[in-house]
Amino acid sequence: MKNIFLILLSFISVSIYSQVYPLHTEGKSDLPNGAYFKDMDGELNHYIGLWKGNWNDKTIYLDLRKIKYYLGTNPNDGIYIDKILGERKIINSSGAVEIDRISNFDEQLPEFRGISSKFNNPSQKQFYFVPKNMCGKTANLDVTFLDNAKTQMSLHLIYNPSTIDDTCPYYNSVIQGNDFPINFPKDIVLTKQ
Repeated sequence: MKNIFLILLSFISVSIYSQVYPLHTEGKSDLPNGAYFKDMDGELNHYIGLWKGNWNDKTIYLDLRKIKYYLGTNPNDGIYIDKILGERKIINSSGAVEIDRISNFDEQLPEFRGISSKFNNPSQKQFYFVPKNMCGKTANLDVTFLDNAKTQMSLHLIYNPSTIDDTCPYYNSVIQGNDFPINFPKDIVLTKQ
């Protein structure tokens, strides 16, 4: 009986102190710690799943998941928000795996984060792309659904401005005008599997 009372008491206290808000609530900075910005209308559900595409004789898989993501530096000062997080797998034409981050999906530091609105065009949706081991080089991926069923999406990569220092293994190549070797296409169409 005592255990049931303690469980009930902890459930009530969590319910009182954690507040749930719609995903696009304005004024997020004024809300209490522990607030949760939930995808109540399922807006993010269209992105969830395994997506597949081809480019340069390679096959790319993009695993996108909706995660209750923590924003904060410690458990007493943060908020939670539903986000789409993603990892990729790339297989070349001979069947060799060039990149496989899907097998060890990293919810803390994924390569893809989103969905957010583009600053200069709020109706355009984007992923933020942080490829691993690229000396801090990042990009945004414009996302456009190509069909009403939302089973095909187009991604367009746009590098973010950055600096590079001579400790980066790609320094000489990049200062000679070459792109970072991020192993991701500038444009691709992905189909939901």
